[in-house]
Amino acid sequence: MRDIGDRSAAAMVPGQRFDTRLFGGLFLLTIFIIAFSAGAWAADKVLADPTKPDPSIEGAPNEESGQDLYTRGFYPQALAEWKRAVEQNKDPGAAFRLGEEHFDAKVVERDVETAIKYYFIGALGGDKRAQMDLASMYDKGWGVPQDLQKAAQWYEAAAKQGLESSQYNIATMYEEGVGVEADKVKAYQYYQLAIQGGFPKFATEAIENLAENMTPAEIKKASIMARDFQPLTREQSAAEVQSFAEVEKAGRAE
Repeated sequence: MRDIGDRSAAAMVPGQRFDTRLFGGLFLLTIFIIAFSAGAWAADKVLADPTKPDPSIEGAPNEESGQDLYTRGFYPQALAEWKRAVEQNKDPGAAFRLGEEHFDAKVVERDVETAIKYYFIGALGGDKRAQMDLASMYDKGWGVPQDLQKAAQWYEAAAKQGLESSQYNIATMYEEGVGVEADKVKAYQYYQLAIQGGFPKFATEAIENLAENMTPAEIKKASIMARDFQPLTREQSAAEVQSFAEVEKAGRAE
């Protein structure tokens, strides 16, 4: 995915797409706040073995049980917990976290191949964050050959679950005909959904510019599509992406 640029003071250059990883500093600040809160939590609750997840977490091993360890600073144990969650329970959220950690290199050395492996597992399992990040890898050509068609497929998979940044990204691709056949109506729909979902900074100007090249009938159709949009559940997404996931698996096996 392309880095953020300026078309105006508050817009992106045409052809550029949003990358959640550009805001790693905000993520680290969030982790600090969570960790500080965890300290207050620990004052009231003492675990028999602090290097193991809170036993009250249901369904462990899973993403939540790994996050419990992560926020308390037990990073190797957290990664091991997420790995168990993937191997034992096929937890797509845990797979996403493993992909994220191996790519962002906050607590382990960067390993792009491993990151892509886990992003792929998470994306197939319907995790919209993994779908977004896998799309970004194909969009940017990080660790895989650049493939804008695959990028568009995974962006739209996440967009259909209501992920606003992916809705913006796939909107730009439909507007420009990059990785997909150009479709102004779908582009307008996804821009509108991104704005409604809380992603107005870049999408607002984009939709205004797009509207200048659309007929009233096209805008009305797109607005109705946005109004009637129902996000898929993770399970529904996992079922839907199988249609192109087999091609993905075959390509990775070569």
